Amino acid sequence: MIDLPPLERALGVSLTREGGLAYLPGLARTRSIDLTSCPSDLRQEVGEALRRTAPLASPDCAAQGGDQRYFHVELAFRDPASGDTASLAFDVPEAQAPDILVRLWRTQAGG
Repeated sequence: MIDLPPLERALGVSLTREGGLAYLPGLARTRSIDLTSCPSDLRQEVGEALRRTAPLASPDCAAQGGDQRYFHVELAFRDPASGDTASLAFDVPEAQAPDILVRLWRTQAGG
């Protein structure tokens, strides 16, 4: 399981759908959400998606090979000790991804 930083320190999140045998550019495009300026309801949805996804995290789905699609999640946040920007990245197999993560990835396709 991934230990998430408090959402108040989160600056942004990037979601990418990767893997599988065929490369499909529309599916591979990264969805980025700036958590410092997005509406509060979107920020809450991102927080809920991260909380539900973190327990399912796998260190590196790409290394498992095969025809498995997965979501790559990268969270940028402010480190309270140094004030620097830090990041946390993890993968979640598409077959195990919570509906809220899939929905978030789909709704941010144009953003």
